Amino acid sequence: MNTILCIGDSITAGWPYGSECAYDEYLKHDYLTVNRGVPGETSRRIMLRLERELDFSGADTVLIMAGTNDAMSPGARAEDTLECMKRMIRTVRQDNAEPVVLTCLIPDEQAVPEWFDDIVPVRNFLTEYNRQLMEYCGYEHISVICTHTVSPGYIDGVHPDKAGYRILGEYISSALRDLMLQQNSTEETL
Repeated sequence: MNTILCIGDSITAGWPYGSECAYDEYLKHDYLTVNRGVPGETSRRIMLRLERELDFSGADTVLIMAGTNDAMSPGARAEDTLECMKRMIRTVRQDNAEPVVLTCLIPDEQAVPEWFDDIVPVRNFLTEYNRQLMEYCGYEHISVICTHTVSPGYIDGVHPDKAGYRILGEYISSALRDLMLQQNSTEETL
């Protein structure tokens, strides 16, 4: 059975509900999963701990979702977030594991609390980052799951509510199953 490392920030962790709502719960029927989502982490922090997490998990496949907290960091640039993702992809490949990149959810303006000053720059950052990320992954033949196309319900405009995490988990599970089937049929034809 494949071991899958799910690494990222609070959305990977299933915040605020915890592991029972995290998307990896929907993968456990088919795979052994290790969830290493840490709320509040930027792509750089995730990148810095990735090698240790790979050693700990012994993963065959690594699902990486990173960038949302970068978008909320003053002065952050989508290009810098993409560079961190490129380094993470190289690290995963050097460990002989298969990287699968998850795009970032786009915050819902209607669900953002009043205290959140301006969600528009965050949405713009993530839209541009996702565009650059998909372009890079297409060029490098890296599997991508386009979670930015999912429309979950939100508790705060950024984090899914319980039903939203279910929608996200089912989407990722279905997309990953399709990717694995494609990889297996490609390997069989070689």
